[in-house]
Amino acid sequence: MNVVGIIKEYLQDFVSLIFPRICINCNTILVYQEEHICIKCRLSLPKTDYHLQNANPLKSKFVYEPKVLGVVAYLHFNKGGVAQKLVHELKYRGQQEVGIMLGEWYGYDLIKSNWPVDMIIPVPIHKSKLRKRGYNQADCFAEGLASSMEIPVRTDLVERKKSTMSQTRKSKVERWQNVNEIYRVTNSAELQGKNLLVVDDVLTTGATLGELVVALSEGGAAGIYIATIAAGK
Repeated sequence: MNVVGIIKEYLQDFVSLIFPRICINCNTILVYQEEHICIKCRLSLPKTDYHLQNANPLKSKFVYEPKVLGVVAYLHFNKGGVAQKLVHELKYRGQQEVGIMLGEWYGYDLIKSNWPVDMIIPVPIHKSKLRKRGYNQADCFAEGLASSMEIPVRTDLVERKKSTMSQTRKSKVERWQNVNEIYRVTNSAELQGKNLLVVDDVLTTGATLGELVVALSEGGAAGIYIATIAAGK
């Protein structure tokens, strides 16, 4: 390690002593090279391992669309659990690095699936919400996946054409009604014959992702795979 690197490491250690970084899940102090979550909590993450299963509960949510070839989620989402805490940090506390980190970790798992993916498409958010939040959490997850899977991310091929109310407290029927026809493909020529990996933060009923899948399918995509950070009931 060169002199600059040694000085930088000492400075990081000094700052950590004054402003200790803590694990998002268990609140223990993070040590050198631990980021956002401690190694103990990382090893106990509630992984779904759906990418290793030919059939899983998430795939059944998209049976109406034959172009959907695979649906997976990295973690099980439980109220108060680590997955909820990680998504909360990413989505509401500006911790974009959390999404990138999770994407990188999951990307190495998804490589084992041998999906013939040509590009990654993050679920877009409306321009008004993007201005307010400053970033799209799905873009962060996509960036991490792209890093480990070495697949390009495209954010310019589809847009969210209208804003909607939050899905959090809505029933299944209300969720589908709330997101009806909210996406528009902006460049169908780039989608022709391509296999897409569509990514988002959390999958519950599949209403939001379902609308995007329909738009991409009608826009010319050959096959569609779906991956999210977490999946709820």
